[in-house]
Amino acid sequence: MKLNTLKFGEIEVDEALVFDFIEQILGYEHLSRYVLIDYNPQSPFKWLQSIEDTNISFPVTIPALFGIDYTFTVPEELAKELELQDIADILTLNIVNIPKGHPELSTVNLLSPIVININNKKAIQMILQDAEYSLRQRLFKDGAEDIQI
Repeated sequence: MKLNTLKFGEIEVDEALVFDFIEQILGYEHLSRYVLIDYNPQSPFKWLQSIEDTNISFPVTIPALFGIDYTFTVPEELAKELELQDIADILTLNIVNIPKGHPELSTVNLLSPIVININNKKAIQMILQDAEYSLRQRLFKDGAEDIQI
């Protein structure tokens, strides 16, 4: 399928790679279908692109790529909703805030990870309860040079 996106222009998307959010992203409850875009393969960032509103996309990453020690447990109830069978079925991503013109000040939301079952393409944005993680964890300790977004 072809999408005419605000950020990437017209792109071809394999419909088999579309994720269905069974619990939508906070603030975007009207949108449930997204695809992961690998716009720049050298970048630690990917883009979660809405299929239903092509003006909406979120930069996402894996915190470990930035040396952030990050673990959490998926509650049994959510694992059942996602129909998870094995830990290897899980892809977790975190939404990044990249300030315009200042990517060195980028932060990642560690309190609300995106959890995706890669086998059935069901996804949720999980809210971690009683976690000591930050909503705005800095990605770069001493600034960053040559950031590829």
